[in-house]
Amino acid sequence: MGKHLLYINLDGFGKYYYDQMADRDALKGINRLKRMGCFFEQARTGIPSITYPMQSAIVSGCYSEMTGNCDKIWDRDKNQVVPLRRLNKAETIGEVLKKEDVTTVSIQQFTLENRGCRKDDPQHLYVQPGGDYRTRFSILERLITDREIETENGKITYEKLPEAIFLYVDDLDTIGHNPDFCRTDVEEERVKNVQQRLREIDQEIDRLLDLLENENLLEETYLLLTTDHGMISCTKDGTMQLKEALEQYGFQKVCCCWEGDVPEEAEVLLTGHGIQCQIYLPESFDKVQRMALKTYLEQFDFAEKVMTKEELMERGVCEEYADILVSPKEGIGFAFGGMEEGKLYASHDSVHEKCQHIFAVLSGPDIKKGYVESREVKNIDFIPSLAEHMGWQKPQNAVGRLTESVFVL
Repeated sequence: MGKHLLYINLDGFGKYYYDQMADRDALKGINRLKRMGCFFEQARTGIPSITYPMQSAIVSGCYSEMTGNCDKIWDRDKNQVVPLRRLNKAETIGEVLKKEDVTTVSIQQFTLENRGCRKDDPQHLYVQPGGDYRTRFSILERLITDREIETENGKITYEKLPEAIFLYVDDLDTIGHNPDFCRTDVEEERVKNVQQRLREIDQEIDRLLDLLENENLLEETYLLLTTDHGMISCTKDGTMQLKEALEQYGFQKVCCCWEGDVPEEAEVLLTGHGIQCQIYLPESFDKVQRMALKTYLEQFDFAEKVMTKEELMERGVCEEYADILVSPKEGIGFAFGGMEEGKLYASHDSVHEKCQHIFAVLSGPDIKKGYVESREVKNIDFIPSLAEHMGWQKPQNAVGRLTESVFVL
């Protein structure tokens, strides 16, 4: 049984960034972590692969069927597209640790803010320093070496290292979105930009492992490094093609709405996050009709995968998310006219492999060393299993669980 849990989330860490690095063997920190523990070759995220829904899912061990957070929904009563932001109806690991009086520090892991951790509670502390990876890792490193942390209310000193520490870093996600400060219209360059930041973060991970070893904490700490989603780029807006396909099917009023009021005349509503498209159909449509529409849409060049409400619910997605989900082929996004032709855009709300296949590695006292788990695991599997191995209750709504094959029995 471990004495500490350290969970690091590198937002936007699609596994292909690592796989495509010619010098990945030179990543001292990450590869050291792999040698110390278990590397998950087939780790997957959920639907929709968007930060708020998936970060909430990880800390609660369940997807939106329990958390209620699927990013946004069409509230038909209000006739509005409603963003769900930080909604989480499920219990978080932070709330479990609060009940069990486990000393906890969350560094920018926002899903635990006021969900077990607070800015004014030293025993269950939330800090939001902002900044990039250097700022956040430096706070973690000082906590490990000096047992100190600076807060809005002054310095806090701990007698011993908190039992649970959560660290959220979003550099890979920020750069992966191809923002203005590093913008390129060449996909290979976008990927290289992310990989360069990954090399820099890797140095911090290696330094972190040294600090834990020097403090005699490494062998008694579960260290989980994973993410919420990957990333995919696009250069073409497929919205008009999708609208035309739906109109050819017989729908009269196909409307688009990112957020807020939906046109009163809308028969079919399209919404989304930039890549895939949530389609809401007339309420009279039944399962058979949804399946027929799916079959029809699958024939179009823009569609990589089409899923019905029933298929989404089988993946743990809440019923309100969509009647039909269309995830486009690589290079296409449904941006509702928001893309400038010839420009490279990138986001992650897709069932494409680049968004769904994520990086994950775990080390700890009873984790097999140098082990590669080839079976599929989900990002909701980690926290419930680690909670139990730490002797804590798992979040009450959790359904995820790691296979025992990764543990030394």
